[in-house]
Amino acid sequence: MSEIPATMKAALWYAPLDVRFVEVPVPEIDDKGVLIKTKVTLTCGTDVKTYKRGYPGEKPGATFGHEVAGEIVKVGKNVEGFQVGDRVVTHNTAPCGSCYYCKIGRNDGECESLVRIKGGHSQYVAVPDQIVRTNLFHIPDEVPYKAAALVEPFSCAVYGADMTPVHFGDYVVVLGAGPIGLMIAMLMKKKGAKVIHADYSEDRLEVSKSLGTDIIFNLTDVEDPVKEIRALTPEGRGADSAIDASGQPAAWENAINIVRKAGFVNLFGGCKAGTTITVDTHRIHYDGITMTGFYHTTPRHVQMAADMIINGEIPVDTFVTNEYPWEQLIEAVEAHGRQEGIKNAVNWD
Repeated sequence: MSEIPATMKAALWYAPLDVRFVEVPVPEIDDKGVLIKTKVTLTCGTDVKTYKRGYPGEKPGATFGHEVAGEIVKVGKNVEGFQVGDRVVTHNTAPCGSCYYCKIGRNDGECESLVRIKGGHSQYVAVPDQIVRTNLFHIPDEVPYKAAALVEPFSCAVYGADMTPVHFGDYVVVLGAGPIGLMIAMLMKKKGAKVIHADYSEDRLEVSKSLGTDIIFNLTDVEDPVKEIRALTPEGRGADSAIDASGQPAAWENAINIVRKAGFVNLFGGCKAGTTITVDTHRIHYDGITMTGFYHTTPRHVQMAADMIINGEIPVDTFVTNEYPWEQLIEAVEAHGRQEGIKNAVNWD
């Protein structure tokens, strides 16, 4: 094991389209934390949005990135179950377990004291106690770091899919074929659904088809997507469930109108704050649909995602399609934004 240096390269956000590699001190850990030497980070939609416009509440010099896998190089004296040299993947957050929302079972993004890692796109990452105890996982030698790094986004997809009630043979519509939408569509097939996947990208829809989706639907130039997608369901009555994974208000409205009477709508894709939608009250009251919104994930679903990845239950190369050296992080983020591939791996060794 090489000696831990005093400083490291870290990607910091300063302004829109201005992310710089800066020499900063290697982060300290306390007696309950661990320090990871980064091996692989992945790009995601949040990276693209942060790069282009910043993250709400962040100031210039903010840390950047959150999908990390690597090797433990330092362990706090009170840490149990982990040691120097362990291959691990860390989720980027962990709930406190003691606030009001955790106590009522919403230990997802609603937790009032959610702890986050800082600066995934850097050579070393400090993992605090709350995450070490809850959302840090060993990686078997045969599992590539780029596969393990999928734990964070995949756990969100697992949460979204798990919170959508599905019976064998149900028709489920997924709107949006970004990485999360693709993962959710794949998981709905695993739950026994007949999946209709809608998006504007034919390339992304073809990826979905390779993952087992039954019907792909290109939204390009479609005047009435609700009418045309409902027509694909038995007797045209509408989907049993619809999941939005696009985070677009128009897609939310479509999801609400695509489901049958007494159908279920999971508005999983997050829209920009301040946006609104219009809903016919008849749909809610007389048609008896259920609408709900979930986001982020929970420790149970992180564990589920980690187990599935470790057991080889997802096609890693379908989701991690390109690799870049860490010096080309910005190129990797920009390529992600252009939808070149699905996700990009950034190698730090």
